[in-house]
Amino acid sequence: MNYLIIGACAAGVSAVKEILKNRKENDQISIFTDENYPFYYRPRLIECLSGEVDVEDIIINDQQWFENNNIDLHLNEKIIEVDGKNKFIKSDNGKYKFDKLLLANGSHCFIPPFFGVELENIFTLRTAADVKVINKAAENAKKAVVVGGGLLGLEIAYNFAKAGLDTTVLEVAPYLLPMQLDKKGGDLLEQKLRANNVKVITDASTKGFEGKQNVEKVILKDREIEADLVLISTGIRSNTSLIEHLDLEINIGVKVNSKMQTSNPDIYAAGDVAEYKGEICGIWPPALAQGRVAGTIMSGGEAEFDGYVPSHKLKVAGINVVSLGELNKEGEYEEEIIVDNDTYVKLIKNNGEKIGVLIVGQYSDQNQILADIKR
Repeated sequence: MNYLIIGACAAGVSAVKEILKNRKENDQISIFTDENYPFYYRPRLIECLSGEVDVEDIIINDQQWFENNNIDLHLNEKIIEVDGKNKFIKSDNGKYKFDKLLLANGSHCFIPPFFGVELENIFTLRTAADVKVINKAAENAKKAVVVGGGLLGLEIAYNFAKAGLDTTVLEVAPYLLPMQLDKKGGDLLEQKLRANNVKVITDASTKGFEGKQNVEKVILKDREIEADLVLISTGIRSNTSLIEHLDLEINIGVKVNSKMQTSNPDIYAAGDVAEYKGEICGIWPPALAQGRVAGTIMSGGEAEFDGYVPSHKLKVAGINVVSLGELNKEGEYEEEIIVDNDTYVKLIKNNGEKIGVLIVGQYSDQNQILADIKR
């Protein structure tokens, strides 16, 4: 059996590790990435922006691991064609036949239609190569602006501030993390970020960027902000362009079933490129889980992906944030709010029973409340 995997990421490598368990004597495993690094812990790339961590420190499986397991690792090799009917893929370096193919080629950063994005020192962060370029630009920068105040954007801003940059984060919503928090919680989080030298502008409608060669200003609907380094963090889109000509069902990603199979029984997909029940996972834990399922099924085992419940506990720039249960329940319910200068706790109750909680900051009774709600 000839297994080909496009993408040496969480989904791709976790699939390979499952295939290894069921590997037969003549089975061949090849994995392709257009990056210069083997498997690394992508969520920690943000920490590399502060200078406290190097990319080499976050490599999980180095080239020696792939060699020891008799896996053909193709670094710096971009796949340019997939032929599902004749079962081969092509790169600039060659043509490779497959019996089973896994698409784990991830996603790219979405950039809204801002004007001026072609100016220098405007970046997105997705790969180790991105970090190297951003850090080089940051050496001569003073004012950084992060467009997008989601979890990733806030972490990026926090690490820029730790690196000594005058940092501002722009959030289009009226307060931070509206999917996880209410306004009081979002306002407290903003206050805590400001204490960590991160400026926050909410209701920030970014229009574009101005400058001669390098970016010099970020243009909002109602103001301008000086910047000599900009990072755009406004979501992701699946990398489906490689397979759009194939007879596969594609929506926001390539559609898969619970076994990570596409509409072609010999082609699988996992991670950010895969759409399961109308959703793209977009984060590390479900990508690992999907990869494990794909690798198991591809190599003759039994497994199913049954979805993923996002963690209710987050660390946002080192700040404890908890969001669990029914926070926007309609109808009759009670709210109990416990506030001090450093912590905000909102309990949602129905007939005295705890059904939801929101916490920003440290709270001594947190574990007990979470246990009560889960019960």
